[in-house]
Amino acid sequence: MMGRRLLFQVPVSELEGKTVGLYISWSGYGSCIEFTPFLVEVYETLKERGEKFEVVLVSLDDVEESFREDFQKMPWFALPFKDKSCNKLIRYFDLTTIPTLVIIGQDGKTLNPNVAEIIENHGVQAYPFTPEKLEELAKIEEERLEAQTLESILILGDRDFVISKDGNQIPVSQLVGENILLYFSAEWCPPCRVFLPKLINAYHEIKAIDDAFEVIFISSDSDQASFDELFSKMPWLALPFSDERNKFLSRKFKISGIPIAIAIGSTGKIVTEDAIELLMVHAADAYPFTKERLKECMAKLEELTKEWPKKVKHVLHEEHELVLTQCPIYNCDGCGDEGHGWSFQCKECNYDLHPKCALEEDKSEKDVDADASDG
Repeated sequence: MMGRRLLFQVPVSELEGKTVGLYISWSGYGSCIEFTPFLVEVYETLKERGEKFEVVLVSLDDVEESFREDFQKMPWFALPFKDKSCNKLIRYFDLTTIPTLVIIGQDGKTLNPNVAEIIENHGVQAYPFTPEKLEELAKIEEERLEAQTLESILILGDRDFVISKDGNQIPVSQLVGENILLYFSAEWCPPCRVFLPKLINAYHEIKAIDDAFEVIFISSDSDQASFDELFSKMPWLALPFSDERNKFLSRKFKISGIPIAIAIGSTGKIVTEDAIELLMVHAADAYPFTKERLKECMAKLEELTKEWPKKVKHVLHEEHELVLTQCPIYNCDGCGDEGHGWSFQCKECNYDLHPKCALEEDKSEKDVDADASDG
């Protein structure tokens, strides 16, 4: 047992009169692994200040050794491994995500069902987690976003540069005033590999009309070789592999899946966090990703749809006519690529074709018919 913390039973009465955080976590989950050090820092700071605050771990672990190893890193209490109360609490608080830190006030009532994200954003400033304090923090966050600049996003400590393909360091200050796309991606991610050629095409088209545009690759790769392989295919800039800003930005923008592209305007403010969807639907025409530009693109698309037939017959789906249908996202059964916006669809068979795929075939058939008539 040397080097390991001994586990003692502590009566629940020890928690009376305190603000208590129920920390619902699983030792093997990445987000929990990243959040625990934040919570430790907050906990120890509050303890040093003499605040009446306590944390109790509610573990989701299935293996007792994993539970014990994880708990050894924590300075607070825990419910016993596989205690019946764990499942009761999970159901009671309707757990939907981890990590979750439920705050129970000194009167025993729930103050907040989950302050994990608030602690990540504000640290010890979030205490005592009351509605009044959270309203105060919301105002601070609003002011922070209003004052946001490219430097405040991309500079962390002495890390004030990005890298080019040849390994040169480009100062962030050199990019100020440009429209930036933060591209979160990884070599191991299949959707990222599918999207990359589309982004490369859009990048070259946009750069041809506006040189004050740049993409910065933010990697979720697990090793340098994977990062190097993926970055070698990209014509833009990147944060270095294993740079602490990669994780910092993933937390800041709450990245839970990739690929993600976040558009930052020339003033340093966020234009949209849905740039990938806009690029998939409108390609380079989506630039500079503003609401005004999106309205123009939608109007252009609406005009285009007026020229399309409402129904088509297609050799790839001869059973039924395909009906022009507004469809946010689908996979084209013709070319296999992802589609957005509009589809020629058979609802009965769950069959979709891109307008391009459907209309090219339709056009070729009409041309053949016209040639036959002329003959």
